[in-house]
Amino acid sequence: MKFKFYRTLITLGVLLFCTSFISSHPIKLTSSLIEYNAEKTELQIECRVFIDDLMNSINYTFNKDINLTNVSNEDKKSIESYFKKYYVITINGKQFPLKYVTSQVLEEHNVCILKFSQNISTIKKGDQLCVENRLFFEEFDFLQTNLVTVRIPHFVEEVYFEAMSTNYSLPIDL
Repeated sequence: MKFKFYRTLITLGVLLFCTSFISSHPIKLTSSLIEYNAEKTELQIECRVFIDDLMNSINYTFNKDINLTNVSNEDKKSIESYFKKYYVITINGKQFPLKYVTSQVLEEHNVCILKFSQNISTIKKGDQLCVENRLFFEEFDFLQTNLVTVRIPHFVEEVYFEAMSTNYSLPIDL
């Protein structure tokens, strides 16, 4: 009985070790922070993604390669188009597409930090903000998780949400 247990354990260990080279990273995750700046009446968004996931997804979606280390105007448009499709922010049903501001590539960690902003009308009591983060669900389905933190001073101190393939929408009544 012990022999079968150890043989099974060793087999699983070898299998996990061997498959670890098939994918560059086993974690399928994004992390975002959305903050409302009342003085500028703008949403400021910071989204952290794995570089290879973003590159593969943009290439698959738009059949376009982008250069994250030296982002051209055409690359910016592709990034904005990609986020317009998969990262939707609405206020009272009106969509506010994200405008690319800058990005930072952390190659040693395979991470890209993308920053966006969007001018919006003044947020007031009774408005509804909705965030739909569907990044990478087409590629990874249930393996993907997108963490979203929203801060809207005077309305929402901080809301934390885990977007999953079965529930990627976060409505916030203000």
